[in-house]
Amino acid sequence: MNSDDKFWLCLWGMGLVALITLIACITINAHGKRDKWEKAVSNGADPMVVACALDGVNGHAEAAICAILAQGKAR
Repeated sequence: MNSDDKFWLCLWGMGLVALITLIACITINAHGKRDKWEKAVSNGADPMVVACALDGVNGHAEAAICAILAQGKAR
């Protein structure tokens, strides 16, 4: 194997390690949020309110739902 082949093999290897690390971090974060969500809901919290609290507002639909829930809780 010449030095050019070794370079590309190393580069692809680093890319693969970075991708696997990213997937692992996302998975660990998702499991942590799910565990917190399950614990809060099992203690009697509203599932939608907990979802808004844990995930924040990611898009327009979630923003509307969280705003409606917040208005309902403020009364």
